[in-house]
Amino acid sequence: MELASITQLLSGYDNALFASFIVSILIIVSGRIHLRYSSRSKEHLEVQKIHVGSIPRIGGLAILAGCAFGWYGIENFSAKYLGYIVISGMPILILGLLDDLYFRVRPIYRLLGASISSIIAIFLLDTWMTRVDVVFFDRLFYIAPFAILFTVIATTGVTHAFNLIDGLNGLSLGISLSTSFFLTVVAWLTSDALVVLLCLIFFLSTLGLFLLNFPWGKIFLGDGGAYFQGHCLSWIAILLMVRNPEITAWCILLIFFWPVVETIFSIYRRVYRKKSASLADREHFHQLVFEKIRKWRFFQNSSNFANSFSTLLILPLFIVPNFLALIFYNDIENATIAFFLLLGLYVLAYQRIKASI
Repeated sequence: MELASITQLLSGYDNALFASFIVSILIIVSGRIHLRYSSRSKEHLEVQKIHVGSIPRIGGLAILAGCAFGWYGIENFSAKYLGYIVISGMPILILGLLDDLYFRVRPIYRLLGASISSIIAIFLLDTWMTRVDVVFFDRLFYIAPFAILFTVIATTGVTHAFNLIDGLNGLSLGISLSTSFFLTVVAWLTSDALVVLLCLIFFLSTLGLFLLNFPWGKIFLGDGGAYFQGHCLSWIAILLMVRNPEITAWCILLIFFWPVVETIFSIYRRVYRKKSASLADREHFHQLVFEKIRKWRFFQNSSNFANSFSTLLILPLFIVPNFLALIFYNDIENATIAFFLLLGLYVLAYQRIKASI
């Protein structure tokens, strides 16, 4: 494709970055008006809180603005799919934003909202998972009701996973940027222009907020933003896998390795200790890293920099699985081995850092 054609195809995509960045700035500078609602006024009740001060938690509005302005500005074949994905994500985005505004939406309602968003996506996109590249189990996906149910459960889980890993400056947003970038590369390798264009919109929409969230922590992603990006990225990944049979499901799992494994391990940890799986605690991997870092003499007077530095330390841990996904994107056996090897290393690293605190 000639340079002129590519430029024309990407026309309007800068709107996503511009809108996300500007809306983020507007949220920050208008803090006096809305901080009593958009930041947690009773932060001492938040078990997972590791930041100080009143910071707006409605960054999800910036990501939505980026997607909406990008959608408005683009004039290529991806516009319809982008619209479907954004529209389907509205139920869980709204419920997440309500929780960010301190309406205390119960976990069961947020779980239901994520499921409704997934069902809407299935209806609009007319797409669902058709395999997981596991011998014998894949045969069950010939049964449409089973495949649809599995898709709803899987996408709902990923949606909540992106909220669970949110806690450090730039962590959830950084993982979102990495996820969309590597989905883009895999889509490029398989010549799937649709997924490349979709990923680019979400990458730019996330980047606009990231620039103000990391490292200074002037604005937070919030539950709404975390849920929304988890929903959108999971459906882009499903489109990529369904449209390209040569891509193994284990490649997608490696791209989403950190949020998925952190969620599964957190559920296991709580069930093993006979605690509610929905009960918040301060024992997520990123929280343990932060607790370790902030004890260093260099960071004792700067919790915010300890927060951001913890993200930098975790960066290689979610980038490595993404690179392996790229290497083994069409190799089921090696991608599977890579996943379980990294899973073992994750558990070992978790246990060692927890023992050192």
